[in-house]
Amino acid sequence: MLIGYQANAQDETPLTDEELKKYALVMDFAAQEKERMQKEYNGLIQAEELMQGGRRFQELKGAKGDETKLAELNASEEELAAFTGIQTKYEEMVSSFKEAYTAKIKDKEQLGAGLYNRIGKALKADEDVKGRYDSILEGVKAERQPEEPVEDES
Repeated sequence: MLIGYQANAQDETPLTDEELKKYALVMDFAAQEKERMQKEYNGLIQAEELMQGGRRFQELKGAKGDETKLAELNASEEELAAFTGIQTKYEEMVSSFKEAYTAKIKDKEQLGAGLYNRIGKALKADEDVKGRYDSILEGVKAERQPEEPVEDES
């Protein structure tokens, strides 16, 4: 029973601002990478003439590989090859992101899986921790703002 008690005692140790900052840095990295990937994905779609500015891409994507639907759309081999190429590149980006994200979480210097899980639970259960984290995350974002301005897309 002592082992169970130690695990619970560790969970009840208050999270430090330093630990929350480690988590915030990893989450900020993830948000930035997701935004970058979305822009790159959209760029691939827009750059491909056969995708007609994205309209044809959405039609092909909506068919979900169903041969009947693709036939109804009169999808050409060239369009399907372009669509598949874009999707393959996007899947490669997602795979690379997942690998980097997981590595950051597992790296004890950057965060560590145990701390990641502990903070995730605390953010759901404790409004005080959530408030502190939100404040720290805003600070992390503000620290990088001068170097990487966010484009206003309105």
